[in-house]
Amino acid sequence: MIDREQFSKLFPFHFLVDANMRVLQTGAVLARICPQFCVGQELNDHFSLFDLSKDSAQRITPELISRRKTGIFILKSASSDLSLRLQAMTLRDPERYLFLGSPWVRALKEMQLLQLVLNDFAPHDSTIDLLQITQTNDITKKDLITSITNLEQLNKNLEQIVDNRTAELVLANSELTRVMRSKDDFLSAMSHELRTPLNAVLGLSESLAEGVYGEMNTKQAQSINTIAESGHHLLSLINDLLDLAKIGAGKMELELDNANVEDVCQASLRFVLEQAQKKNLKLTLAMDNKSVMLTADERRLKQILVNLLSNAVKFTPDGGSVTLETKCDLESESLMFSVRDTGIGIATEDLKRLFNPFTQLDSKLSRQYAGTGLGLTLVMKLVELHGGSVAVESEIGKGSCFTVRIPCKGLENAIRGGNKDAVTISESSPANILSSNTPLILVADDNEINLMTVSDYLHANQLRVIQARDGLEAVKMVRQHAPSLVLMDIQMPLMDGLDAIAHLRADDQYAKIPIIALTSRAMVGDRERCIAAGANDYLSKPVNMKKLVKTIHAHLPKDETR
Repeated sequence: MIDREQFSKLFPFHFLVDANMRVLQTGAVLARICPQFCVGQELNDHFSLFDLSKDSAQRITPELISRRKTGIFILKSASSDLSLRLQAMTLRDPERYLFLGSPWVRALKEMQLLQLVLNDFAPHDSTIDLLQITQTNDITKKDLITSITNLEQLNKNLEQIVDNRTAELVLANSELTRVMRSKDDFLSAMSHELRTPLNAVLGLSESLAEGVYGEMNTKQAQSINTIAESGHHLLSLINDLLDLAKIGAGKMELELDNANVEDVCQASLRFVLEQAQKKNLKLTLAMDNKSVMLTADERRLKQILVNLLSNAVKFTPDGGSVTLETKCDLESESLMFSVRDTGIGIATEDLKRLFNPFTQLDSKLSRQYAGTGLGLTLVMKLVELHGGSVAVESEIGKGSCFTVRIPCKGLENAIRGGNKDAVTISESSPANILSSNTPLILVADDNEINLMTVSDYLHANQLRVIQARDGLEAVKMVRQHAPSLVLMDIQMPLMDGLDAIAHLRADDQYAKIPIIALTSRAMVGDRERCIAAGANDYLSKPVNMKKLVKTIHAHLPKDETR
């Protein structure tokens, strides 16, 4: 008189079998608790009749069902801990047997193991009383007191653990701060110690190449150029290491300003021009707009592009091409720089390791192509400091394309006309050095090789030179000779350069003499400390000699005619 759905709710653990004990229908809850017991399978494959008096099990047959007087069966599952207490009913059209019942459980733990809940049982089922009592009654007072006591003890233990952990973290942070400070001091010292001899190597190489010490034959000139190239390569590695250390310590600060994108691209390409010409590579600049101004750290932006261009040139075979492209993405308000080459390419499985520090993708490449693997790591970190991202596409034997995306707020307003244009870069002529009539320059440095190198180069460029080997001597020499300009090393004995600058600035008679801080210290804040002490400018060693002379002339009084 009721439909199948109502019947299943009243008897969630029912099942129906035919005369061959083959399952024809199962209740919803039984199907969930014992999913392997399904329609079409034989009852005896999953359950056996359990005899309480004999503590044994036997097969279920129609004859056995018909001669049971009580009609109550306990079936035990062969594949789980499930036992069912059922009543069997015989249906005659055709021969079928209906079993109605529920799990044979006697404790809450058994029901929990079977993951049974109140709604799994029919309202008339006696097992439901156990669940209702468990769910509707509070725990005893004794259990409650025990639980509260345990909770209080747990809180005390947690508080002690937290206190201990906090003390450990404070100690660890203190030690970390000390280590970071020591690392910064070490890097600063190493920067000075590495740059000081390197300054002499590059300075003397430049002087020799320009004939300051006399003419050289062709082979000697080639050797000097090799020394200079190796020295500049070593300097770039030192700079990369220091830059990564600064970024890791959170001390890399960008000097954001409006940068002309075309000027940045042209300057970056000129940096790799000589290297590309040696390999007969075609360098191309393709810009979709030549009038874009980008808010960025121009020096770091050039560093990003030069690193990518240097890699492209290095890994592109002779006669290939390297292209620097720029594209304005108005939708995302960003500027994209793409460096595309026809080089050796990168395997897909190696792309994920590409930006790891000190990594070259193939040990064979490390022998064929020199490098530390720092360049791309530095590119990634400098781009991230600008709030941008780096992507790469590559195919073995066909080349690679690295794309840097830099945010550019108000990009649409930053574009002031201009058309898409491709320009093949050609070699530019060197900058002219301003001439002067032998001003007197004081060079203060405690390193004899640096004194000789700088002094000889300045002499060769029609500048008179006097020398001082410590800060005290520098102050004395200024008062005796009133030089036109002072090149002041910072780390010197007796009196360092900062104190010497302060002494000179405190004397009204010499307060206006231009002072250029020329030092191997190149960590964050060193430039600011020199300027704050009174220096007019700051150059870090190793210094390019032509740049040094140009900087000197830029700071000399216009009417200086010594």
